[in-house]
Amino acid sequence: MSGAHDPGPVAEPAPSAASPSNRDSIFAHSVENHCKHGVLVTFANKKTPVPLDTLWNRPFLFLNLSLFLMFASIGLLYLYPLALKAMGSDHHTIGWVMGAFSISAVLSRPLMGSLAVRKGEYWVISAGMALSLISSLCYSFITLFGPLMLLVRVVHGVGFSAFIAGSFSLVAKEASPLRRGAAFSMVGVSLMASIAVAPSFGEALIGRYGFGGLYVAAAGSVILAWLAIIMGNASGQPSFSRDERNRVRYLPILRDRPFFFLLCSTFIFAHSQATLTNFLALIAAKNDAAAGPFFFFAYLAAIIILLTLGRLVDRYGNLCLTCFSYPFLSLSILLVPGTIQSPLFLITAAMFGGGMGLLFVTHNALAASHGSFREKPAVMSTFTGVYDSGFITGAVVSGWVAHQVGLDMLFIASGFFTFLGLLIAMFSPMKDI
Repeated sequence: MSGAHDPGPVAEPAPSAASPSNRDSIFAHSVENHCKHGVLVTFANKKTPVPLDTLWNRPFLFLNLSLFLMFASIGLLYLYPLALKAMGSDHHTIGWVMGAFSISAVLSRPLMGSLAVRKGEYWVISAGMALSLISSLCYSFITLFGPLMLLVRVVHGVGFSAFIAGSFSLVAKEASPLRRGAAFSMVGVSLMASIAVAPSFGEALIGRYGFGGLYVAAAGSVILAWLAIIMGNASGQPSFSRDERNRVRYLPILRDRPFFFLLCSTFIFAHSQATLTNFLALIAAKNDAAAGPFFFFAYLAAIIILLTLGRLVDRYGNLCLTCFSYPFLSLSILLVPGTIQSPLFLITAAMFGGGMGLLFVTHNALAASHGSFREKPAVMSTFTGVYDSGFITGAVVSGWVAHQVGLDMLFIASGFFTFLGLLIAMFSPMKDI
């Protein structure tokens, strides 16, 4: 370590051999502690310097553009159930077809994390984009439900999984520990903006060009995302020796108690988020209300909060804002049945969007602070896999609950379930990350 002004030694916590965060690297919070004292810190591995305290550099800009375009492609295919319905598929079949994508994306995530360690993030991202592009083009040739349709959905899910594993690992590795909150705030803005606009754009394409136009637009968005990644990868990425590439294992990462409880909180957050997004339209229709304004104001609130308050995550701490945000998310879900027919529904939407946006940032930043530099692909693959698992259970399990007790009780139960995330953040070992 060296610096223009050295304020003296800084006390650091004793390393724990049980935690994968401590092998061959400086703790993320130790890096932050040194950086605050104006000291330049480097990892023990000389090939792996700590990222500079910058945010809007060329790779980060183009990575966000790629994220926006890739999620726009996925957002366009949110309308694929309309094509399935036009083919004569029933609701049960539609559920299996759409679920095949998510299930394959989750199950393949650990493999994609391992490939990112061995081959590098850009290789995994490119492979994922190739699979996504091929899948998007194949939809035009499928006219009936069958094995080919399921195969295309599975391949598409694997391609998306590869892209997520590589891109989120890049953000975790390249963002400065002092700017991780701001970095994932911008990632959140990119994702939410694409999901907010893509379905409406897709409806216009279907109305003018049919479903063929939707598939071409989805494929074109993947191509543009691929070009953005290529343009952003001007300087290449760090390389590891063969021995270093083969050391990363998932089991030691999962045995780390703070990270394990972070995954528990992540699952609760994702499950609750998915419950609302999957069943809001149904409870709105039941009460002769519209779900569209809720989603518009929710995502608008999330984007505004991320743009204006994202930097506070780095200033006040991820855990602090996690505890601050959970009550808003929990209360907003609880209030849905009671406010859906009143003007307060938009306030509920703003509460949900704000809580969702901040929790997305804090959970990603907490996960990115875990593990050594070379463990980031495995850490982020595990984290994003658990996050996506919550979206599966938020559709399947919540659907069963709604069938048993009704939609109103589903939202009330989900609101209380969300409150468990706050308890985990406050009282579990997660607070030690």
